[in-house]
Amino acid sequence: MRSAQKQSPFLQGNSFRYQWFLFPFLLLVLIFFPFSVLEAAQTGQPVLRTVLVLFSGQGLRADKNEFWNDWNFPLNYLGFKARYWNLNKEPPPTGDLGSYRAIVMVLSGEKGDPAVLWSFLDRVTKEKKRLLILGDLPSHENDGPAKEIERRTLGRMGLRREGRWVRQGLRYAVLNRKMVAFEEPPPPLPPVFRPLTSLDPKNRVWIGVRSDAHGNRGIVSTFVVTGSFGGIALDPFLTRDSPLSPEQQGWIINPFRFLEESLNGRSTPRMDLTSINGNRIFYSQIDGDGFETLSRYREGQMCGQVFYHEILKRYPLPFTASIITSQVDPQYEGSAQRVRWAKRIYSLPNVEAGSHTFSHPFYWVPTAVQRAEGPVHIHVPGYHFNLHQEINGSLDWMNRFVMPPGKKVMLFQWSGNTRPGEDALRLVYDYPVLNLNGSDSRLDKKHPSYLNVFPYYRQVGPYVQYFNSDANEFILTDDWKGPFFAYENIIQTFQKTERPRQVDPINVYLHFYSGQKEASIRAVRDVLDWVLTQRLTPMFSSDFVRVEKGFIAARIQEGVSGKKTYWTISRFGRDTTVRFDHAQHLFPDLKRSSAVIGYRHKNGSLYLYLAPGDRATIFLSHRKPSVPVIRSATGYVSMTRSQDSFAIVYHGWEAGSSLVIGNLPPGIRMRRSPCPSGDHCTLRSGSSGNLRVRNLKSDIPITIEAVR
Repeated sequence: MRSAQKQSPFLQGNSFRYQWFLFPFLLLVLIFFPFSVLEAAQTGQPVLRTVLVLFSGQGLRADKNEFWNDWNFPLNYLGFKARYWNLNKEPPPTGDLGSYRAIVMVLSGEKGDPAVLWSFLDRVTKEKKRLLILGDLPSHENDGPAKEIERRTLGRMGLRREGRWVRQGLRYAVLNRKMVAFEEPPPPLPPVFRPLTSLDPKNRVWIGVRSDAHGNRGIVSTFVVTGSFGGIALDPFLTRDSPLSPEQQGWIINPFRFLEESLNGRSTPRMDLTSINGNRIFYSQIDGDGFETLSRYREGQMCGQVFYHEILKRYPLPFTASIITSQVDPQYEGSAQRVRWAKRIYSLPNVEAGSHTFSHPFYWVPTAVQRAEGPVHIHVPGYHFNLHQEINGSLDWMNRFVMPPGKKVMLFQWSGNTRPGEDALRLVYDYPVLNLNGSDSRLDKKHPSYLNVFPYYRQVGPYVQYFNSDANEFILTDDWKGPFFAYENIIQTFQKTERPRQVDPINVYLHFYSGQKEASIRAVRDVLDWVLTQRLTPMFSSDFVRVEKGFIAARIQEGVSGKKTYWTISRFGRDTTVRFDHAQHLFPDLKRSSAVIGYRHKNGSLYLYLAPGDRATIFLSHRKPSVPVIRSATGYVSMTRSQDSFAIVYHGWEAGSSLVIGNLPPGIRMRRSPCPSGDHCTLRSGSSGNLRVRNLKSDIPITIEAVR
C-alpha cells in the first residue's frame, strides 16, 4: 500500500479506514475522524427506540393483544420496538418513563378503574412524554374522581369531551387522504359521533365527523388526530373487513404514517434488517417434518433424499436444514439409513444444521385443554414431554452422531405453534444456540393487507424469540391439503414485501415433505429459480438471526455539529444497514461521515451501508458524493482506500459473490491481486463509472490498484 499523504484525483475525499477487528477500527477513527464530531458524539442525545404498550382485556398477553396483532409490525419496520405491560396483572407503572419514546394505551373489554388510568395518563402528559391512545379511551365518568383528571389530561393534548353520542344523521367533516383509505375505504357514512373534539389548531385532525343533532352542532367529532402530544386513533376507523373479501381485513388509516406522526419519527434513522450493502437478504430454512417420509414423486426415496438431489445440491444457495431427532435416531423411530442421509446432507458446504426438536411439540406451553385433546407431540413409544430432551437432547445427539468434523448445529427451529415459554428459551440460550421460527407472514392477492405481516421478533421475559420472515408451504397449501403447487404463490409475498416499501427479506421456508409430490417439489424449484434472478445477499439462517440481534441491540444518538444534525450508530453488529425514509433527495456526506461505505435510493428511501464494526457516524447532504463508494455487494465489505488503490476484505456467501465500486472515472483500468485462477486480473470501469469485482473469497484480503 502506498502512502496516504498524496491521493490521486479520483480518490480524493475523506478516507474510510476500518477493519474487522475493533481495536484497529477505533484507532483509525481516532486518527482520521474530526475531533469536533467526536466531541459532539459524546454529548449527543439518544434516539429512543422503545415504546411502552399498556394493554388490557380478558385472556390477552404480550403476544396476543390488539397492538401486537396490528401495530407491532409497522412499529418494527419504522425501526422502533415495543415493551408490553399487562394491566390485567398489575396497575400502570410508577417508575421512571424516561427510557421510552412514547407510552401507548390499548384497551379492550374491561378497561379497569378510570381514576387509575386517567391518573397515569395525567402523569404522562404532565411529563410531556408522547402518548398514543388506540381503539378507545379509558372510561368516562360524569361524576367522580376521574372527571377532573380526565379533563386536565385531555386539555394538555388539546382535546375536550364535547357533544353527545349519536348514530344518525352523520357526515364526514375531515377525511385526509394522506392518512385515510390506505388499504380499505372508510364506511360510506360515519357509523357514530363520539363526544371528543380537538381544540388546539396545531393538532392535525385526519378523520372528523359532524352531526346536526342537538348539542353537536359546530363540533367536529375527532377520531384520528396527531400533534405534539402524540396521537389518538379510535374505533371504528382503524381497520375494517374488506367489502370484496369479508374474511379479510385491511387498514383504513395508514399505520406507518400515523406512527411516524405520533412518534415524531419521520426523519429518524431506522435500523433495517431487509438488506445488506444494497442487496436484499435471502435465507432459507427447512423444518425436519417429513425427512423420512417416502416420496410419491421419486419412488423408493425418502423426502430427505429428494431434497438432497433436487434442491440442496442443485441450487448454489445457502440452506439451513433441520431434523426431528426421534425420527432419525435408530434408538427411537429412526434407522441407520436415515442417519446416513442426514450426514450426507450436512456434509454439503451450502447446508447449515438446525434441530427441529426431539418429538416436534405441537404446543410449547400446553394448556389443560390442549393436553386433554390428545398428544402434545408426535408419538414416541415410552416418551413423555421433556424440555431438556427436546432441546439439549436433540442438539447433543445431532452434534455427536450426524455432524461432520468442523460443523455443529447452529440453530434451534421451533415446532408446532412456535410459541416457546421462558423455560424453553432459557435452555436454548444456555446451550448456547440461536433460535428461529414463529412467523407466517404473507402479502399476496388473497391476503393483501399488511395486517398479515408479522413483527420481527417476540420478547419472552429476558429472552428473544427470533422470527422468520415469510410463510411456509404448509400455510400456502391450506395445511397440506392442496393444491400442492401453491407454494409458488410465495413469490407474490416476496414482491409485495419489496414494493412500495421493503419490509422483509426473502425467506424460503420449507418442510422436507415438499419432496413427497411432484407438484410441491416443482413449486419449490420455481421459487428458487425466481430467487436466483434477484439482487441478493444470501446468508445462512443463523446469520440472519444475527442481523435481527443487531436490529434489536443497535443504539442511535443524535447530535449537532455546527448547524448540521448527525447520528452516531453503535452496537449494530451484523445489521449494517440504516434507512432514512422520505429521503429520495438526500445523500450521505462522506467527507464528514465515518464508516459509511455506500448508499442506495429505493422506494423513496435512502439506504446507507455501514462498515462492519461497532460504531458509525452519519451526516446527510443534498449533494451527491463524488468519492468512490460501494454500490452493492453480496456480503459484508471492509475497505481501506489509499492514494490510487483499495484494500478490500469480503465476508459472506461465495457462490456468485461480487461487489460493485461506483463513482470511478469511466473506463479506468485497475489491477486485482491476488487474481483468481482463470480470471482477468485487469478490470475496467463501465461508462457509468462502476467497477464490478467477482469471485470473492470470504475473509481473503485483495488489493485493487489503478493501472498507470
